[in-house]
Amino acid sequence: MCELAAMLKRERGARFRLVGLPTGIDVDRAWAQPEVDLYATAPGDPAAELENAGVPRTRILPCGQPVDPAFASLPDQATVRARLGMRPDLPMVLVLFGGAGWGKPRRIVEALNQVEQPLQAVFVAGRNPRLEQEVQSLCRDDRRCRVLGWVDNMHEWMAAADLLVSKPGASALIEALDCGLPLLAIGPLPGNERRACDWIEKERVGYWIKNPQSLGPSIARLLESPAGLERLRERAQVLARPHAAYDAAEAVLKLVDSNR
Repeated sequence: MCELAAMLKRERGARFRLVGLPTGIDVDRAWAQPEVDLYATAPGDPAAELENAGVPRTRILPCGQPVDPAFASLPDQATVRARLGMRPDLPMVLVLFGGAGWGKPRRIVEALNQVEQPLQAVFVAGRNPRLEQEVQSLCRDDRRCRVLGWVDNMHEWMAAADLLVSKPGASALIEALDCGLPLLAIGPLPGNERRACDWIEKERVGYWIKNPQSLGPSIARLLESPAGLERLRERAQVLARPHAAYDAAEAVLKLVDSNR
């Protein structure tokens, strides 16, 4: 869409300010269009990729990917667990299937069943009633598990959790970083999500679970090592940019004012 909007300016002479918001941590060269007036992107690799593709540094704002501003004012874990009805004394694993609800829940439930230490798990199936029903069926005899459909308070569920199990989609990854939430990435699609898995391990904010059989042992190992979880959390907090929406909005307003 960014490339098409750039073509509209270039080939039709349309007059408007164009702002690019690359999602996630992987930016391909199609984003680099001279008609784009401003890029609001994640710092580090994404900003460097734009510059290497020929975008002037003055047009790159490495503020982070804008997400819901609610991620900039997270409640503390004890408070949000009480509000959500989660136990304060057990580690919590949050399992996401994306907004559309995609994945293989049986493998994840079986992996959780391999974990011997006490825990609580919350599954968010997104906008997929069939998947939600499937997970409910798989967990019907397990009081440790809670199954939800679409939620509009993801920042609270992430703030309540100790560990995230999810596909490494752009929004899930950035929101997890903004919450300082360690991530076990599963089932990535070829392309951006595979590259995101490499980035997750390079930046030490989680692990890529390449073999489904290793998911259960990986969850157990992390829950048994509070220090290991804390290292992942601290690294995620270093990379977090929870105020990105405000910073990007301020930059866009300045861009508009400069054209008056």
